[in-house]
Amino acid sequence: MLYVVACFAGVSAVFAFGAYSSARSAIDSLRQEWEFLHREGGYSFERAIGRGTDPSDSPLKETWESASQAVANLHPFQSTTNLLQVLCFVIAPLVFFTYGAIAATRDAHYKTLKFRAVREGRQRLFVSQAVSLVLVVAALTAAAFCIALLISVILHLAVSGRVDTRGLEVPKDMMVTGPLPTMAMMFGTGVIFAFLGMSMALIIGRPLYVVPVFLAGFFLVPVLGRFDPRNLLMAVAYPHLDFVGGFIPSAPRPVPEFAAVLLLVIGAAVLLVLTYVVRSRRSHYVT
Repeated sequence: MLYVVACFAGVSAVFAFGAYSSARSAIDSLRQEWEFLHREGGYSFERAIGRGTDPSDSPLKETWESASQAVANLHPFQSTTNLLQVLCFVIAPLVFFTYGAIAATRDAHYKTLKFRAVREGRQRLFVSQAVSLVLVVAALTAAAFCIALLISVILHLAVSGRVDTRGLEVPKDMMVTGPLPTMAMMFGTGVIFAFLGMSMALIIGRPLYVVPVFLAGFFLVPVLGRFDPRNLLMAVAYPHLDFVGGFIPSAPRPVPEFAAVLLLVIGAAVLLVLTYVVRSRRSHYVT
């Protein structure tokens, strides 16, 4: 869990610094383009952003809007949401899969499986592994929110007054409840991939085999159709999340949201049942 928290903190810090750099770059680009238009075409700033007599004559409108949003991404709750989105869709599947694979095979690795199997029984031992993963994912999701919020507040205080916002219309910060949909999505993503890691490791028996294969497949294999779990998760996320922090995942292939949720739940249940059936046919006492 400490390794996961450290991973969340490191990735959040890197992307937070990137958000600040993006805001500075967007503002510098806006100023340079306007100076060129003013010098070569006699544009006023209002005319260049579409506030003149001819709204269609607005060569700087998109650049101006992008710069305004880039500054808004430095607000504490907006930045927290943006960082959680990165963690949810880039880091969480990897770390939760790895955690599920390692935690589920811990007893076998340390030769304590036969003692727990005698004391607890097969069914209770398996259920306890699944429930513990859900609790750990919930705790780490809360930890990710606290880390992202802390880094976002520090970033906001550090750059306050150092970003030139003259001429910009910076959107207000999100409400306090703004990060909640992303947190819910991260929890669901974490549970799905933790169960996947647990099942693959228990069936094969060695997490050091399944983790590298999963990492390679996650990064190198494209989404395999509409019913790929990655596509189903994005189909659930896209209607509820706004990706305005520079990280924009590819749009999912069309799947109704309710159907995507149902398929993910059924898939997780079938995976756990299959894992339990396979494990129940093996001896827990020869370790």
